Amino acid sequence: MSEHTNTEHSILKAAEELFFEKGYKLATTTAIAEKAGVTHAMLHYYFRTKEQIFLKILDKNVNGMFRMLQTAMSPDLTVREILEEVVNLHYTFLSRHEKLPGLLFEIAVNNPEMLLRYKAMFQETVDTEIRKHKERFEKEISSGKMNRIDWGQMLFLMMSMNASTFLLLPAIRNALGMGPDTEKAFLDERRKEIIRTLNARLFGTMPPED
Repeated sequence: MSEHTNTEHSILKAAEELFFEKGYKLATTTAIAEKAGVTHAMLHYYFRTKEQIFLKILDKNVNGMFRMLQTAMSPDLTVREILEEVVNLHYTFLSRHEKLPGLLFEIAVNNPEMLLRYKAMFQETVDTEIRKHKERFEKEISSGKMNRIDWGQMLFLMMSMNASTFLLLPAIRNALGMGPDTEKAFLDERRKEIIRTLNARLFGTMPPED
């Protein structure tokens, strides 16, 4: 790896840690340069603005999440297996990037224009991978094998249950005083509970609709 690549990698690594720790607004280029072990002038030689650094890091994380979700869309899996695989993969991804949901929430509220760059990617995923499975889900509903639910509501239900776990984890960690082993057991059980809740909603007995 060249010196240029090494320096760029050091800056991005330091920036990612600070963005996750402090959020986008509070992570300054001065702090990033200090953490990376470079001068402020050198940082700006590699990246003109903080936004440029952030978008490179955001691209890496969002692209990783999209790739992860696509691997769960195997045509060889049953509908129930796909649901569980998506939940498991998304949950595992977030457990390794537990501060990503909070960071995305901050950006969505304060700098929503940054997320527009992923609109085309999301639409392409919807038009290719997800649309094929949407048709399978609708057949399951029509045949009575799955409870009726709006497709968008189902996706939101799955993603929000996972994301909210890690958004609230710092508060739960402090409130319950969890150590590493206790936290791991809690998160493992939470993942199973999300799958049980989802299965109950989609395949269990539902009360009559209003």
